[in-house]
Amino acid sequence: MNAPLLTLSGITQSFPSGTQALRPVDLSIAEGSFVSLVGPSGCGKSTLLRIASGLLTPTSGRVARAFESKPGGVAFVFQDSTLMPWATVARNVSLPLELAGVAAPEAVVRATDALRRVGLAEFADAYPRQLSGGMRMRVSIARAIVTNPRLLLMDEPFAALDEFTRFKLNEDLLQLWQANRWTVMFVTHSVREAVFLSERVVVMSPRPGAVVADLTIHLPAPRTDAMRLGHAFADECARLTHILGQAMGVAA
Repeated sequence: MNAPLLTLSGITQSFPSGTQALRPVDLSIAEGSFVSLVGPSGCGKSTLLRIASGLLTPTSGRVARAFESKPGGVAFVFQDSTLMPWATVARNVSLPLELAGVAAPEAVVRATDALRRVGLAEFADAYPRQLSGGMRMRVSIARAIVTNPRLLLMDEPFAALDEFTRFKLNEDLLQLWQANRWTVMFVTHSVREAVFLSERVVVMSPRPGAVVADLTIHLPAPRTDAMRLGHAFADECARLTHILGQAMGVAA
């Protein structure tokens, strides 16, 4: 087990409306790991991700990152691709580098490489409106990885896509992770997606959210499309479904 890259200690979150989103959460994420968060809607998964990123300050508790807090250290991929419609694909991808003050020639090289890694090098001069939903999400991922982040946070990035595209992007994301070993926290409502992608799955309770289970996924690497048809995959999905059902107070 690698040393923790991210440690969340006693994290709580309450909003001015009076909503308590999180009761004390303790979670440690090892460097180079792929961890998914699952739980019922509104349980605080996205809130926890924003706290991990530094976009949101917790009401109480401590966030410790084992790396210097500087631009590019943390990257966030949202459910919506959030691309600038007036900018080319290449310009969208290079935006984090521009904001970090990277010189234009270097930014072009790095953006081109990021697009190559997500299979969109030939679309550098296209605009978001010319791309499919899956392609736009690939651009969003390229924009996140262009800084070579230590921590990659992904908030249901494939939820709006059809199943075939989602499966393909799952496989591509795993290949990128295996090649680069970023530390990934991935929020999803899909049991099958969580099992396929993850080394660990953290199950959260209904709001106010807390960690109620932390599962190691017992599947070999590399994960393949054929694995989804096997008994081992089905057993892991059934195990997670049962625990998730218990967390939601539903017989499973």
